[in-house]
Amino acid sequence: MPLYEYTCRGCGRRFEVLQRVGADARDVVCPGCGGHEVAKQHSTFASAVAGSSGSGPMPCGAPSASSCSSGGFS
Repeated sequence: MPLYEYTCRGCGRRFEVLQRVGADARDVVCPGCGGHEVAKQHSTFASAVAGSSGSGPMPCGAPSASSCSSGGFS
């Protein structure tokens, strides 16, 4: 299940909720004020290749993902 970010329209608190894909906000409650008026936020995510320290060649052996024909994954 993915982690979604919400902002409470009542108190302005930003918080995260673990939800099923496609679930809506009708059952989401603000942990700060208990309010039900929340807005789903756009968020970013980070990923890493297992065993990668963030430097060195990509799994395909190229110096960057743009050089790999499969986008860095084989």
